[in-house]
Amino acid sequence: MLEVLGLDRWAEATYLMLVESEPLAADGLAARTGLDADALDAALAALEERGLVSRVPDRPVRYTALPPEHAVEVLLLAREREIQRVRALTLRLAERHRKVRAGAASESVIEVITGADAVARTGQQLLARAEHRIRGIDAPPYAEASDGQRVNSSMLAGDPSVERRFIHGLDKLRLPGATARVEADVAAGEDVRFLPTAPMKLILSDDQAALVPLVATPKVLDSCILVRPSALLDALSTMFETLWAQAQPYRARTTDGAGARDMSDDERRILPLLALGLADEAIARQLGIGHRTVQRRVQAILVRLGATSRFQAGVLAARRGWWDEPRA
Repeated sequence: MLEVLGLDRWAEATYLMLVESEPLAADGLAARTGLDADALDAALAALEERGLVSRVPDRPVRYTALPPEHAVEVLLLAREREIQRVRALTLRLAERHRKVRAGAASESVIEVITGADAVARTGQQLLARAEHRIRGIDAPPYAEASDGQRVNSSMLAGDPSVERRFIHGLDKLRLPGATARVEADVAAGEDVRFLPTAPMKLILSDDQAALVPLVATPKVLDSCILVRPSALLDALSTMFETLWAQAQPYRARTTDGAGARDMSDDERRILPLLALGLADEAIARQLGIGHRTVQRRVQAILVRLGATSRFQAGVLAARRGWWDEPRA
């Protein structure tokens, strides 16, 4: 329930335990929550960072929950301010839309693109013309040109030096073949991160143009707004960077780390999905392998790393260089 505050299930379990008990030292918390040392340290760090718990100066150090009616309220107010900023952006987009429909908007700032073919062609042009960077939020539905070609940053970025960063929603990994497509994009030089849910579709080409759906949650992508340099374009860029900072990196696999070279192909494909928090069933569906096979491979990864939990496995794999560090 507390994930709305940016807490994972380990941090939530730790906080609820402290709310309902006297101040506890780390070993007492570990005994009551069943978390290992690494998971507990990460949970306590997240809770302290958000001002939900504090330390009691004692030996050993004990932790206590701050009054929820104050601590949680502060975090909720901060989240509400973020939501208000997104709503303000939505209102600005709606106002631009109304002005275009009324013929009052300047063509130099925004343009309404209609028709699936026109939307796809415009997206392809934005990607192909980028000279420095392409940023985007990837979410269905997808526009398709009349020749069957879809918008794809890896295919259309002619210059390999062009920076490409895309945010996806974890729900995308429910789609058949999604992991293979993400892996192909990463192999082509794209930097990928995941949020629990992608809030909207977006393409940003350099700092010169953006493409966003005309409708907030379209069922068919046949109308978009092309935004040229303006305060609105700046707002879209700022929103992307804010979401990027909050998103979880999809870590590229590598065989350079000690022990990683001995992993099977299945284990190499499972490890990034394990780090994203996917359940065994979801990993099995995505990779097209059996549920029991995934369970065995996950257990083999834990044993090889000497980890006692999935969370600890992700931490240890990163420390041992089993994958490349993502760009900032």
